[in-house]
Amino acid sequence: MKRFVDTNVFVYAATGHPRFGENARGILERIEAGEAAVTSTLVLCEVSWVLEAMGAGFDEDDLLVGANNMAVYRIDFNDGVNAAIMGRLGVTEAYSNDERHLGKVDFLQLIFE
Repeated sequence: MKRFVDTNVFVYAATGHPRFGENARGILERIEAGEAAVTSTLVLCEVSWVLEAMGAGFDEDDLLVGANNMAVYRIDFNDGVNAAIMGRLGVTEAYSNDERHLGKVDFLQLIFE
């Protein structure tokens, strides 16, 4: 039997919610281990909206720097914007195996372990 994963599970797990974070992480760990589950792209949009409301969004400058990153590093726009955000926040390491895009960004070290 498949179960639907709602927005709050992802948000609680990502933010380490004091009351629900542990349960949410447990749910996602069970799914990663093979439990049948589905979600929707709308849920993923909602996760994005919630995180943005919590201050984890992007601004106009990030978009401009992201567009510049596209040209400088020859990467796609989304990765360019994400690199801009990481640069603004002083992040130099990223959990990713995207050598094709983020791997070209000179100030980032990719970690996938």
